[in-house]
Amino acid sequence: MINITNFLLSGFNFKEEEYELKLQFILVNSILTIIIVMLSFLSFLRYISHQEVQAIIDTGAVVASLITLITARRSKKSINISIPLLLALFYFLITFTFRNIGIIGTTWYIVLILAAFFLKGKKVGLFFSAISVLAILSLEQFSDAKYTMFQYFYITIPIILSMTFLYLYEQRNEILNSLLKKQKSLLEEEVKKQTNELSQLLLTSQELASIMKNSLIEIYIVDFKTDHYLYVNDGVIKTLGYSEDELLAMNIYDINTSMIHETVTRFKELMLKNGNATNISQHRRKDGSSYGVQSFMHKISYNNKEAYVIFDIQISDAQKAQSAILKQKETLAYQAHYDTLTKLPNRVLFEDRLTQAIAKAKRKYTKFALLFVDLDHFKDINDTYGHEVGDIVLKEIAKRLQNCVRESDTVSRLSGDEFLIILEEFDSKESVATIAKLLIESIRIPIEFHDKKLIVTCSIGISLYPDDAKHGQTLVKYADRAMYNAKNIGKNNFKFYR
Repeated sequence: MINITNFLLSGFNFKEEEYELKLQFILVNSILTIIIVMLSFLSFLRYISHQEVQAIIDTGAVVASLITLITARRSKKSINISIPLLLALFYFLITFTFRNIGIIGTTWYIVLILAAFFLKGKKVGLFFSAISVLAILSLEQFSDAKYTMFQYFYITIPIILSMTFLYLYEQRNEILNSLLKKQKSLLEEEVKKQTNELSQLLLTSQELASIMKNSLIEIYIVDFKTDHYLYVNDGVIKTLGYSEDELLAMNIYDINTSMIHETVTRFKELMLKNGNATNISQHRRKDGSSYGVQSFMHKISYNNKEAYVIFDIQISDAQKAQSAILKQKETLAYQAHYDTLTKLPNRVLFEDRLTQAIAKAKRKYTKFALLFVDLDHFKDINDTYGHEVGDIVLKEIAKRLQNCVRESDTVSRLSGDEFLIILEEFDSKESVATIAKLLIESIRIPIEFHDKKLIVTCSIGISLYPDDAKHGQTLVKYADRAMYNAKNIGKNNFKFYR
């Protein structure tokens, strides 16, 4: 089998990209071998049948085929000579056969056209198709046989059809090859893209692995079945005092003094059900000392093994972190709802308190008053004494406003020198007027700083729920309008919306 393959390949080794050339050698050697064997046998039969001329032609074809076969074995480039020689030899052999034996010999032209198309492509195939038809139409002039128009028709039509089919077949192959090249190019681009993505992912994974290894938090990866350590980070090594090799020879029970198998089994069940579990336990260092940890466990796959990762934080550190987070949350919540300067509720918190006041009044069928307080000529204080003095005034006014109302009432700073007060569940309109007068008198008391005394006055507008309006924004708008009416009648005064 190896010898036959070697013969068909003319003794050459072909690379993967030389597939087409390899196929040409196989076809040429196969065709030449068949021609040599068949024509040798046929020439012998013709000779004993006294067909000497045809026997000589067949013998000549055998010799030419042998020469072509030998030429094809010289080098890989020789195929470029061997194939044209083979096709030319085949053409002349068929032509002389057609001349001697008549119309039956024309069927060989189809074989010639097949070989031309497969060995050299559509251009050479079309060329031999054309000269084959030409030979059929002209050789009557050189032979004694005469053929009718119908005979020529039946001879040439199969050849033309064969040529057409083969041409279309080659055309289809070219289109398919073009598509394959395009797909190959797209595939190469996709492979290149995915390779880059994988490279980036690998780089990211390496960075994450480095972060995890150098983290001060204790990180363990544990075999899900045996509970032996598969990985420990530097935080574990530094905290426990063991080396990495010592730890990888241990299991979780070796350092968790309070851990029992039943507890671990329960944690595994939780991880299988929910994906994670938490626990508080005691760790024992190499020197024998102990400390408490808060553990967070999560099921993972590690090196093709079922495993779970444990993140351990010392309880003291965890408490500090939790306290810092809560403190930060409280600070952010306070900043979101209170005025930084006066410490009074800001617009956001005021709107919430106003909504609650409306809901409460609806529920209890009570009334409340909304007071819009605006300081008179406050801009002059800022312009004359500066914003630092203005801030001192605002803080003092805020304290006085709070001292004039109940704890259940709300005093808020809207913006600048504008304040809003909600007086809940008042007895009568007169009691609201009394509070308004008290506010004006309290604000008018001189404010002392350094060696100066500042007298500040205010104008107050009042709207009532539900007499004036039932919606919060409308109440604010009406109180604001009433405040401007108070300013218009001389300031240092108050005015109801109606």
